[in-house]
Order: sequence, then C-alpha cells, then structure tokens
Amino acid sequence: MRRIAIGLCVALFAALAGAAEPLPSPAGAAYLKAERHRIERQFVSEVAGIAGVAESVVRQGMPDGPRITDTGQRVIATIEQRTGRVLADGQRAQIEAADARRKAALVRARDAASQR
Repeated sequence: MRRIAIGLCVALFAALAGAAEPLPSPAGAAYLKAERHRIERQFVSEVAGIAGVAESVVRQGMPDGPRITDTGQRVIATIEQRTGRVLADGQRAQIEAADARRKAALVRARDAASQR
C-alpha cells in the first residue's frame, strides 16, 4: 500500500513538473532580457510623464526582479511619498493602465522568447 502511495505521489509530481514553463534557449533568454529592459524603460518613461516626476522617482518604486506585488500600486505609493502630494484619480487610472500594458507586453515577450 505504501509503495502505491509513493508511486502516485511521484507520478503526480512528474505530471505537475511537466506543466512548468520550458526554459528558453540561449537566444530566447537574451531576447527576453532585452525585451524586459525595453518594456520597463517604456513603462518608467510613460509613468514619469503621467505623474510629472523624474524617471528616477518611478524607478525607486519598481521592484528588483519578479515579485508578488502590484507594481502599479507600488509605483503610485512611491511617487506620492517622494513628492508629498496625492495623485489625481485620473493619474492613478492611467498608471494602472500602463502597468496592465507592461504586464501584457512581458507575457508576449516570454511567449516570443520560447519560440526562439
């Protein structure tokens, strides 16, 4: 009985591990790195324009690498903290929309990298 349970656990683990995203090739990894930098630069520039702050202020709110956090909210909080003023609802909405576009672009870049 114990062998059956262990066998089922191993089979389940193998099935779940197979569902993981494949690693990109070296060319795909280089492409993804370049695209990530381009997408992040574009996001920072767009948000700085929306909020009327320097790009360095926006970058302070960006997490270092992938995090389980809402980047848009984190950037908004950083801008408000650094400038000492509350952003208008319209500015907040524009920043959230820019963050949604950033996330969608990152997903497309990951998909494209896996094809290289």
